[in-house]
Amino acid sequence: MSKFESVVQSAAERLVEDEALRSNLTDDEMNVLINWAIEWLEGRVDKASDAAAARQAAQAEIKRLRPALQEINHRLAAGETPDVGALSSLSSAGAALSVSPDRKPLIRSLIAQKVEAWSEE
Repeated sequence: MSKFESVVQSAAERLVEDEALRSNLTDDEMNVLINWAIEWLEGRVDKASDAAAARQAAQAEIKRLRPALQEINHRLAAGETPDVGALSSLSSAGAALSVSPDRKPLIRSLIAQKVEAWSEE
C-alpha cells in the first residue's frame, strides 16, 4: 500500500479511463498493464516528501507511462503475438489452432523492455 494511495489511485484511474491505451487489449491484458503501472507509480510517488510532491511525481510518471502503454497497445494492434508455431505444434493432427495465443507473456516482455530502458536514463 502506498503512503500516497489516493494520489496513485487517481493517476491509475486516468490511465484506465483512456480508451487509446486499451482499445486492442482484453480486460486480462489491460490488467497486466495497469497492475504494472500502479506498481511503477507507487515506487515513484512513495519517494515524495509530501502530498504536493507526490502529485507532481504522479503527473511526471503519467507522462512517461501513457506513451509506453499506447505503444504496447499499438504493437498488439499491429498483430504482434507470441510464437504461434510453438503453440500450433501442440494442436492435434495439424488441426488449426482454435484459441487465440496468450499475449500476456509478450506484454510482460514489452513492459520489461520499458523498465530496462527507463533504468538506463
